[in-house]
Amino acid sequence: MKERRKNAFLSIETLERVGLTVAFGFFLYLIWDSSAQLETQLKANTDQFAVVHDLQIEYKGEVQNWKNVLLRSNSQSSLAQSWTAFETQHKKVADAAKQGILQNDVRAINVKLQAFVEAHAENLALYKKSSEVLAQQNFNPHQADASVKGIDQPLLKILEEADAEMDDEKMRANGRLIAKSNNRIEQSLVALLLLMLIAIWRPRS
Repeated sequence: MKERRKNAFLSIETLERVGLTVAFGFFLYLIWDSSAQLETQLKANTDQFAVVHDLQIEYKGEVQNWKNVLLRSNSQSSLAQSWTAFETQHKKVADAAKQGILQNDVRAINVKLQAFVEAHAENLALYKKSSEVLAQQNFNPHQADASVKGIDQPLLKILEEADAEMDDEKMRANGRLIAKSNNRIEQSLVALLLLMLIAIWRPRS
């Protein structure tokens, strides 16, 4: 009888140890998982909030393409080639801006992106007229350049303001993610501490 009780006690003690070990491992996993999730979410935020920054780069590429139209066009064929490259980049920028509006849910940023989309579309017609002036002036770029001089500046300013707001929103979103992750980690650490106290103070056989 004593032997049976001893074996039963050992079995319960073994189960307790296994249970404590499993629980300890579970909370360690939660801590690791919280850290891993935070890293993934912060990276996703970086990608999401880089939309306007990437759009700035693409738009500056479009401005450079327009300079190529002015400087490299010396015949109808070279003008057509340069204009096609400019128009392709213009469409790429327009599509990126519209996609940015769809992906973003911050109204203040979307208002600026919508203003950019509208002004960007209006500028295309002005650039087209300027390219016609370029051809009429025997590919002398001075008058064509003067006719559209500075029209890119308001758009660059819109994107700069939208990018600044994006950075602010990113910081707020990251702050919420970090606070949530820290809360989960703190809860897991408290649970681990309790398990350690139970393991230390539990009655020994």
